Amino acid sequence: MQAFGEHRPAVELELTRVPAGCQVIDVNDLAIAERFWSEVTGLPVIPSYFKGRYSYLGEPAPWRHRVILHLVSTVKGPETNRAHPDIWVRDVDTAIAQIEAIGGSLKKAPAIYPRPHSYVGERPAIDWAVMQDPFGNEFCLIRVLTVEQSRAVAEAGEREPGDDGH
Repeated sequence: MQAFGEHRPAVELELTRVPAGCQVIDVNDLAIAERFWSEVTGLPVIPSYFKGRYSYLGEPAPWRHRVILHLVSTVKGPETNRAHPDIWVRDVDTAIAQIEAIGGSLKKAPAIYPRPHSYVGERPAIDWAVMQDPFGNEFCLIRVLTVEQSRAVAEAGEREPGDDGH
């Protein structure tokens, strides 16, 4: 079994796949949402039982949905989502540029979590950023630091104070 800081994505892509389970994302335009989320997750659009109201992304044979795009008439407000997908990537900065190119936007700049000195005894574990889809829904880009990267960030943090700010 690998330690937390030694995790590697199963597929070596700039953007990897949505984890097992199902995410439901409210959207205001199914066609835009299908293009955006299919590109982000790498999952194809699959047949929908409720055309015009819901779109599905997932495996076509056997049919299995991983993401449900739910057409809603209300526009997302300024509040933060209470739940969101995490998308695991090889490089956060590269993934940000790719997502911005397909209509997404950066909400919170890349950061290390936890920052050195934020939590006693915890080493930095991830590099992450918060993005938004074209409808304002948040999702995170996550890259797990290697043991060596975590150690280097912790050592750099010894030279200057930090706080989590999360």
